[in-house]
Amino acid sequence: MRVLFLTDSLSDLDGVGRYAVRLIAALEQVHEGLEVEVLLARKHRPSSADVPAHWKVAVGLPPDYFFYMSPLRFWCSLLASLPGVWRAARRADLVHAIKDYPHSFLGLLGARLAGRPCVATAHGTYTIQPLKTRRHRAKALWAYRRFAAMIAVSGYTARRLTAQMGEVGGRDRCPCVIPNAVAASHYESPRALADRPWSERRFTLSIGELKERKGHHLALAAWCDVAAKRPDLHHFLVGKHGDDEYQRSLESLVEGAGLCERVHFLGNVSEDEKVDLLQRAEVFVHTPVTAGDGGFEGFGIVYLEASAAGTPVIGTTDSGSEDAVLAGRSGLLVAPERAAVAEAMSRLLDDPVLRGELGAGGIEHARACSWEHNARRVLDLYREGAP
Repeated sequence: MRVLFLTDSLSDLDGVGRYAVRLIAALEQVHEGLEVEVLLARKHRPSSADVPAHWKVAVGLPPDYFFYMSPLRFWCSLLASLPGVWRAARRADLVHAIKDYPHSFLGLLGARLAGRPCVATAHGTYTIQPLKTRRHRAKALWAYRRFAAMIAVSGYTARRLTAQMGEVGGRDRCPCVIPNAVAASHYESPRALADRPWSERRFTLSIGELKERKGHHLALAAWCDVAAKRPDLHHFLVGKHGDDEYQRSLESLVEGAGLCERVHFLGNVSEDEKVDLLQRAEVFVHTPVTAGDGGFEGFGIVYLEASAAGTPVIGTTDSGSEDAVLAGRSGLLVAPERAAVAEAMSRLLDDPVLRGELGAGGIEHARACSWEHNARRVLDLYREGAP
């Protein structure tokens, strides 16, 4: 089987990139002879070292801000990219649009012109967002009704998509839920690193790009409450610096609490450093919220990565955390409220026995969420679309 994948990233630095690399690699393992071709977006991030040389990878899609282009530039970018997508689709048996709309819309057009089926992955925000805008609603709804299948990475994303499609007259399409996964063994072995700023410190950890829907403001506010009574506690925040105003608000929050010396904005780190942080942290805290622009966390692979490292996690309800965190087994799920997050953090920091139980449960949970299982289910959808 020959599959054309469309994505804006093959990087370890973002969730879509990790999803693409791990899924494609797992598909190769479970389907001998799978032929892989990948079209990347312009201005993509550096590809992961795990991308094998035999994958046929080329840059042929509009950049990741395709959705936000002016109408004229949007159509010019689409029409400029469409011939390349069509030619690549003709070489494939099936097209899998890993990147959400409008890249998936472009993929569907190219696939239909080539007479090939197209499967799309619905990660979260960027699948729902176009259905809420007058500019994109009709095109998105047209595409969603014509994909051979839509894969939702969580039950939460599937519910949000189904509800929104119902509101705009498209309730007939039900996504197939295939939850995200993790290569658990990758996070279990210690890394041989020289001392880092976190090496000899007691700390909590957050990972995620600095933007509102990731909920860093909630996690940091709760941490400040908790840290006021724990003078040895530090907090490390890993993730690409995003909106300057949002980052300044986080820094102001910490400064106002007088805790600047104990909160560390690391930006992006190497893969080994990330694993080392996950293994050493006492608690991993990621508290997504529904942002003012409607953005939300569709799953949160970072929860599974922390669980695989044996670190208990804290997540928030009304987000993809509900699928990624096994409440009471791998971590705690709480309301997206400052007091609730602070209480959960205090409970875990003060109870090493509970941390150990949830850490062990997290390892078991992560091992059960394998990319091999995910790939087998995706492959079943491929066979239905391209027998």
